[in-house]
Amino acid sequence: MRQIAAMARYSKNMEWACPVLDNDLELLLIGLSDFGQKAAGTINLIELPNINEHFEKDAIFAITESDKMANEICLPMAGTIVEVNTSLINDPTLINQDPYDKGWIVKIKPDRKGDFSQLMSSQEFKEYIGAFFR
Repeated sequence: MRQIAAMARYSKNMEWACPVLDNDLELLLIGLSDFGQKAAGTINLIELPNINEHFEKDAIFAITESDKMANEICLPMAGTIVEVNTSLINDPTLINQDPYDKGWIVKIKPDRKGDFSQLMSSQEFKEYIGAFFR
């Protein structure tokens, strides 16, 4: 069964974004969706970006390696990295085990808060990934 976090917004590249604090778009957590991590397989390595590094929307900011493939993870909206989940260095399978909580990848300060609303809602994402199974 696919998990879709209701509080998150989603990109077509399978990443999610969620405010760190409810309804506050100053800082966002970014991760790989449950659907994305299942497609990637068991993640055994992750390359994380540097704090204060800036990325444009859809730019590759992290790379994972798994038992199936190498996977480029793209930032769903432009922003500056303010924190990385260093727990993933020693245990990248946290992305597989708990993609919406312990498996978050980075925290960003978005360039434009309004870009968050341009991402897919949980219902839109559910319909989007459902198309892969028709």
